[in-house]
Amino acid sequence: MVPYIKQSQEPELGVSANHQFRKDYQWVIVKQLLIMMNADGLLKKLLISTIIVVLSMATGLLFNVVNPNGIEVFGGSTVGKAVSLTTGDHADAEVPEDDDAVEYISLEDAKVYFDKGDALFVDARSRKTYASRHIQGAVSLPAASFDKRFDEFSNDVDKGTTLVVYCQSSTCPKSDVVAEKLVVIGYTSIKIFAGGWVEWVEAGYPVEGE
Repeated sequence: MVPYIKQSQEPELGVSANHQFRKDYQWVIVKQLLIMMNADGLLKKLLISTIIVVLSMATGLLFNVVNPNGIEVFGGSTVGKAVSLTTGDHADAEVPEDDDAVEYISLEDAKVYFDKGDALFVDARSRKTYASRHIQGAVSLPAASFDKRFDEFSNDVDKGTTLVVYCQSSTCPKSDVVAEKLVVIGYTSIKIFAGGWVEWVEAGYPVEGE
């Protein structure tokens, strides 16, 4: 139990009794805090634990700030909203800072690019899924193995080529992931066909595969 400290100081000359009472009360609080800091048992352990937690949080925050790969805490990120890995909502998709290089297109727009032959379709799904069936003429560049294949892809495909990236459907974030990485390695004209494979097949447009 924290001991009670009896008040015995008299009001100072020239100072109102009310003001002196406030000063005395503040001094009591200070003394009580000092006693708490020197207390034994549960209260002391709680105080020490709180100090450790605060210091740990401050150390972690400082490390994150100085770490070049740290998590952005206060905003100012070089990318836009992140892709929701649970919903794949393209409205909140992650896009590079150079958002002029990336554009979302509709099924109709994708078909125009296909018919004119003005773009290379890029399948962001797995290699196995791609091998099963894919949009006619599309090349495989899986989001999951992008880092292993981007050298080969960049050697075969010019940086100025218009790319139409797609994955399974509008709830699939893989096309956003591939598009972001393509911008990073220097591609300047990327279209994300958000409706993807499902929308293309439902429209009865050309496909190929095993």
